Amino acid sequence: MLIQALACSVIALICAIVMIWLAPKPLRVPMVVFNGIYVLTTAIGATILTWPSVRSVWALMFPSMDETWLTPGADWGYWFELWGPLVITNLAAVGTYRHVRKSAVVGARLLRARVDVLAAGIVGFGFCAYCFVNLASRGYLGLAVFNADTAGSYKLNIEMRAELFGDLGTLHFAFIYMAIPSIIMVAFHRAVRQKSSAWWTLMMSLSGLLCYLYLATFTKSNMLIFGLELVVAARALGLIGVPTMIGAGAAGIFVLMVLSSLLGGTSMLDVAFSVYNIIFRDASAVPFYMAVFPHQVPFSGIDLGLAGFGIGPQITTNLIVSNFMFPHDTWAQGAAPAAAQISAYAQGGYPWSFATMLIVGVWIAACGQLGRIARNPVVFSAFIGSIVTCYYMSQVDLVGAFKVSYGYKWWLAGLILLIGVQRILELALPTTDGGHAEANIRGCRS
Repeated sequence: MLIQALACSVIALICAIVMIWLAPKPLRVPMVVFNGIYVLTTAIGATILTWPSVRSVWALMFPSMDETWLTPGADWGYWFELWGPLVITNLAAVGTYRHVRKSAVVGARLLRARVDVLAAGIVGFGFCAYCFVNLASRGYLGLAVFNADTAGSYKLNIEMRAELFGDLGTLHFAFIYMAIPSIIMVAFHRAVRQKSSAWWTLMMSLSGLLCYLYLATFTKSNMLIFGLELVVAARALGLIGVPTMIGAGAAGIFVLMVLSSLLGGTSMLDVAFSVYNIIFRDASAVPFYMAVFPHQVPFSGIDLGLAGFGIGPQITTNLIVSNFMFPHDTWAQGAAPAAAQISAYAQGGYPWSFATMLIVGVWIAACGQLGRIARNPVVFSAFIGSIVTCYYMSQVDLVGAFKVSYGYKWWLAGLILLIGVQRILELALPTTDGGHAEANIRGCRS
């Protein structure tokens, strides 16, 4: 099994590195994000878990997990699911890059718009205001990871987070996960390109409010995702180089460790567990996915995002797998998400998993094409949002990356609302010469 693990990982990594190296320059950023995050958070950990000596430590770190019946890596299907994306998805991305050019151009034309700081401020602060009012009206405004009553209590924090998700609603989390960052990226682009203090002030103000909203809802990992957005945007705008990106990544991991230790405790063991958690948290679900479906539970059925109409699975695979992982943890409903192709295997077996790998590759190609033409601030923001979706495809199921509260549709919704507000202001505000607002609002642009 050790030979299998080494052979599959080495071959897949070499293929990925070669394809990224040979890929067109605009395609490299989405490829690096998807491959890098997936390898770090899933592939490495799930490979190591096939070693018997490691599984005893694994069981020790997750004492309530029932892993005694698993034999991860015993068949080739496990390795196909684990390392296949580094070959199949990357081949699909490189192979379809030229073919999705027209689609990306059409999408960019639909989103291209002139945006002023007034419109962006109205939309961005409006999103934030909704979230703060939502927190205050439900009595959650004083809560945060740094709260003295909850810091260091893992169970209390998880229970509180589950309560928050139920009470605050999808729209609240859609705003903080996707809609507010979409406006921040517009402001970031304008601030850099126009060297404008007004845009910088808007960008920094919204960023500070967003970070507080993340802490207030115990969504510590989204701090790291937001950092990823800023780093990719800074790189795309020519502000930083590769060494700075690596340093920013290390700093992001350190911040996540600090927040994780505050969630679970502050001892050295808790900090060590935070490091361990980065590699094994998502990876731990992979052996269960491969063992549960279809041996314990039939394939759930392909999810096309139509569950609201009664079409497709009514219970998501991440909930099913979580119940098998932690059968005795009944104090909160857990979730065990997995990368898009692994979730697809649980839905429809190897054929649907293979198709999902290809679909993810096409999406990565479209991201590259969008980045190539992302000169307009709204299009640039849409490009950064598409990169975030590449990240989510390495962590969750395919439909989830587009539909749920962290879905790309909410990023686009924020941008579409911004375009609408901009147009309304241009038509509504009077000018000094008796005309409409277009000339006047342009004066607000900095």
